[in-house]
Amino acid sequence: MTEFLLVIPVYNEQKILRKNILKLIDFLDNKSIKYKIVIADNASTDDTQKIAKELASKHKTVYSFSIPRKGRGYALKHAWKNFNADIYAYCDVDLATDINQISSLINQILQGNNLVIANRYLKRSKSRRTIGRFVYSKIYIYLARFLLNTKITDLQCGFKAADKKVINNLLPKIKDNNWFFDTELVIKALKMGYKIKQIPVNWQENNESKVKIIQTSINYIKKLIRLRKELRNFK
Repeated sequence: MTEFLLVIPVYNEQKILRKNILKLIDFLDNKSIKYKIVIADNASTDDTQKIAKELASKHKTVYSFSIPRKGRGYALKHAWKNFNADIYAYCDVDLATDINQISSLINQILQGNNLVIANRYLKRSKSRRTIGRFVYSKIYIYLARFLLNTKITDLQCGFKAADKKVINNLLPKIKDNNWFFDTELVIKALKMGYKIKQIPVNWQENNESKVKIIQTSINYIKKLIRLRKELRNFK
């Protein structure tokens, strides 16, 4: 039976962790698939790690994985490397993406795609967000398409899945340990010739998001330029 690994990177998420992990368990229990949910804690300073351990002790499909430093990319890389599966995926703990679309991630990998990414801008997608974040996202995509020569219109949605080839061959080449991990993963997958499938999703913005738009924007522009230079000699 196909084994599905879903990593949930978390940092100080004590308010929503328990209820959202229980939602995921309820959803996946009704699917004909063997699965693991890994809560990858990024050195939280609240009760996140305590709650993660409690969930793992009560549910055999849930695992608590502690990482001693912050960084979503860092959490994903270490969790994916330390657990074995046929399909590797992740989603943000706020469940901004409708969890019913986990089925699409699984099905598209089973159909032979190497990497499956949610795209909030496809015609069939429904996305609710503030004007500020919408404008920020559009500017970022414009810059990414210009600097990295890509036609993909959503690099940063926290809802993706990969097969073993990507995990074994591409993951070691990903340098970023934070939010830029998503962009680097997709762009390098394209560069290596992997088959990528974009899927439409229903997405609801989390108003308590920890992403600081201005600070993140400046940082991302620097990283886009750095990645553009790296790709010249990337194999």
